[in-house]
Amino acid sequence: MTGFQSLSDKASPAQPGIVARSRRLVRRLRRDRSGLALIEFAFTLPIFMGLGFYGVEVSHLAITQMKMSQIALNMADNASRIGTLNATLGAKVISEQQINDVFQAAALEAGSAGLYKDGRTILSSLELNAQGGQTIMWQRCKGMEFEDSNYGTQGTGASGTGFQGMGSSGETIRATSGTAVMFVELHYTYHPLFGSMFMEDRDLYQEAAYTVRDSREIGKPPSDNVSSGRKSTCDKYDAILPQTSDAAITAANNESQSAAANPTAHPGYSGGNNPNNPGKGLCVAGLICVKL
Repeated sequence: MTGFQSLSDKASPAQPGIVARSRRLVRRLRRDRSGLALIEFAFTLPIFMGLGFYGVEVSHLAITQMKMSQIALNMADNASRIGTLNATLGAKVISEQQINDVFQAAALEAGSAGLYKDGRTILSSLELNAQGGQTIMWQRCKGMEFEDSNYGTQGTGASGTGFQGMGSSGETIRATSGTAVMFVELHYTYHPLFGSMFMEDRDLYQEAAYTVRDSREIGKPPSDNVSSGRKSTCDKYDAILPQTSDAAITAANNESQSAAANPTAHPGYSGGNNPNNPGKGLCVAGLICVKL
C-alpha cells in the first residue's frame, strides 16, 4: 500500500501558494486607499447639499425682505411726488388715478413676487386736523390679503389731539402744518423656494414714510376720476390695477357674487387656515377677495 496516495495528499502542495496569494491580496486591499475619498463624499454629500439649499433659502428670504423694504420706500416716495398743478390754487391736486399709478409702479417693481396676490399695501395721508392734531385724512389700499392698517382707518383723529401719529412706539411720525406725510404699510407672505423643507411661510412687514415735497392741496380726499370698481378704497381686497380690463373686473365681481351663495364649495374659499387669506373669505379669479 505504499504506492497509494490520497487526493488530499496530492492537493496539499498547492495549498501554501493559495494561502500566500490570499494573504498578499488582503494586505494590498488593506493598504488600498483609492476609494476612500469617494466613500467619504457619499456620506457627506447629503449634508453639504442640505446646507447649500438652506443657504439658498435664507439668501432668497433676505433678498425678498430687502425688495419689500425698497418697494415700501419707493411707494412712499412716489406718493409724495404725484399731483397736477392747479393754477388757481397754486398747488398740486392729486387724483384717484394717480394713486392707482403708485400701486401699479409697486407691482412692476415687485415683478414675479406677486405683491398684491400674496400681500397688501396701505397708503395713508397723515395730516393735521382743524385742532392741530394728527389725522389720517385719506387712506387707499391694494392687495388680496385681509390686512388693515395698524394705526387706524381713514378719518382716524379727525378731531381733537388724541391721535399721536403713525409708526412704532418711540418712532412715531407726525405731519407738520401745511403739508402731509405719505405713510406706507406693506404686508407680504413669503413662500419658501423649497416648500416647508427648511421654513414655513413667513409674513413680512415693512413701513416707510415721505413728506410731500411740493405744495399740495391737503385737507380733502383725492379728486374722483375713476369708476367705483377701480377706486382703491380699503374696504376692498383686490389686485385690480390700471391695466386690468373692465371685462375682467365685471367677471370677477359676478363670480364672487354667485359663489357667495355656496362659499364652502368654491375653491377660493378660506376658513382661516390659508396664511394668504386669514379669516373667512372668498377669493375668485386671482383678482378679488371678499370677507364673509
